[in-house]
Amino acid sequence: MSVLVVRPEPQASSLSQALRAAGHQTVTSPLLSFVEGAELDRLPELLGSLTADDYVIAVSVPAVNFTHNALLEMGLAWPQAHYIAVGEATGNAFAAVGVMGAAVPDDPRSEGIIALPGLDSLVGRRVVILRGNGGRHMIAPTLTNRGANVDYCEVYRRQYSADPQGELVKSWQSQDVDSIIITSGGLLSHIVQLATTNAKDWLLSRLLIVPSIRVVEEAEALGFTQIINAEGASNQALIAALDERKPNDRQD
Repeated sequence: MSVLVVRPEPQASSLSQALRAAGHQTVTSPLLSFVEGAELDRLPELLGSLTADDYVIAVSVPAVNFTHNALLEMGLAWPQAHYIAVGEATGNAFAAVGVMGAAVPDDPRSEGIIALPGLDSLVGRRVVILRGNGGRHMIAPTLTNRGANVDYCEVYRRQYSADPQGELVKSWQSQDVDSIIITSGGLLSHIVQLATTNAKDWLLSRLLIVPSIRVVEEAEALGFTQIINAEGASNQALIAALDERKPNDRQD
């Protein structure tokens, strides 16, 4: 039996290698890639006017990386401000580009961000939310109601792989995939859309490893019944969650 890895590269290859080292058989099928977002040219305007009392929120690792690369090309630096990362991986991405001490909520959902200390009263503060094309719609209205001036900035776009004939799902079935690691709600929705009517029951019966309670809730709404919350998107957290359910499913 095999573990299906669908996260984008280079994370897909890294996770698959770590899974094989831990004794699991894998099927690697990246379904998502990232390209530059439509609003990168707004970064000088949005970040350049921030003060040390203002906030920058990054909703993902690509949000940090695309912003950093754009700033380098523009000859600009990250501003002095308060930084918030939605999860541990995004916090590590901030640290990797020299932004230290980003706040990381225990709950990676939008609810966790808006519950962070210091965000209860934001009168006169500016908040820039670095994100992809869409998502995280709760944050801006909530922070605006608390007095903040909030701007979203689309710094990257998601591109999902198409498979109109359903050949990908057939190949997963033929390779005895019994579990799937899903690291975002977008990937979760896309993988369900790829399944034809005949394959949907098979897909929904797979064991699902997800990184957060937010994706658990989305998986339950879609009809998945076997779901493990790894409580993190790192290779270590995902593999530990898988091993907890499948201790005997290893290669010889």
